[in-house]
Amino acid sequence: MEVNLSNTFFKNLDAYRRGVHFIINQGGQGSSKTYSILQLLYMLAKQSLTGLRITVASYALPHLKAGAMADFDKILLSFGENVARIKHISESTYYVGHSQIIFYGIEGNTAKAHSVRRDILYVNEANLKVGWDVFDQLSSRTSGAVFLDFNPTQEFWLHDKLMPNFPHELIISTYLDNPWLPPQELNNILSKRGKVGFDNWWKVYGLGQLGKLEGCIFPNWHFGAFDTSLPAGYGLDFGFNAPDALVKIAVHEKAKRIYWDERIYKEGNSASELEQLLALHCTRNDRIIADCADARMIKTLGRRFNIKPTNKAKWTVPEALKMMQDYEFIVTETSPNLAKELNNYIWSDKKAGIPIDAFNHLIDAGRYKWQDAVTSGGTQTWH
Repeated sequence: MEVNLSNTFFKNLDAYRRGVHFIINQGGQGSSKTYSILQLLYMLAKQSLTGLRITVASYALPHLKAGAMADFDKILLSFGENVARIKHISESTYYVGHSQIIFYGIEGNTAKAHSVRRDILYVNEANLKVGWDVFDQLSSRTSGAVFLDFNPTQEFWLHDKLMPNFPHELIISTYLDNPWLPPQELNNILSKRGKVGFDNWWKVYGLGQLGKLEGCIFPNWHFGAFDTSLPAGYGLDFGFNAPDALVKIAVHEKAKRIYWDERIYKEGNSASELEQLLALHCTRNDRIIADCADARMIKTLGRRFNIKPTNKAKWTVPEALKMMQDYEFIVTETSPNLAKELNNYIWSDKKAGIPIDAFNHLIDAGRYKWQDAVTSGGTQTWH
């Protein structure tokens, strides 16, 4: 594999060489901020003669495994490393040269913030469920550089605690800083430029500027096991210049819990390709509730599967979202795209009940199945 270095990489390298302690990466979608920081950490670890202790932290380990660790594996391969030889899976630790790079999630593991010392710290997506107190403990036990990255959906502790009080360097990056961005992702970003309803999205994810979006619509979620004792079904959202999204859903109505398990998240499928993908997860007996906007696709898939359109006349989207806020969401660790959606699905106008029209493919699919479960009795869920 070829080693491709973006402008974002060189900006971080320059800040590190100048001895900047807090190196803050504010970036839009596709700016390569995570990938570039990880490339730099690999190089620093590899070149150290005495060995460095490097920590990569985020709100949860499954989030890191699906994102930063998967990227780090690709980076290692691009540099000709044998991943299996240097990766200790059970400890989520990589041994690079004389150095250690340790990945860990903060949720349920905050004691580490008060004990382990390190040379370099990287907090990935610092705005997601990482409190100031935990960050302060982590950074105070770091002798060298502290890297942070985040999508600037709204202000958080970085803006009122860290930046006003401590010397730092703010690196703002966009898709323009990453010449290696895959064409499909670039086209997806550019498709939203100038579109009605995407003004704030473009400001945050296109331009990397601080937006005014209001908090996550579903903050009450966490990783956990799917309750297989409950009856379950599937929700399907068709992709129009977006991924086809299938999610397995089980509802425990009395406990007010919804269990989610991502199954399909893939763009560019023909009808036959989507049928083959569904066959990997669903049988004729499984009930699938799909987006009613594509009656032709539902009819085609209905020859093989028990697929029905969602009843969009029952509730408006804002009404359904507000009802679903009463539930606790348990998400399987094998649902990385769903986790990303839940972290980024934000109110565009909370007072008016208007959500951002993005990061909602699997969430929409789950909403179709949840509505079916609680209104039609299509899947018995009461326990």
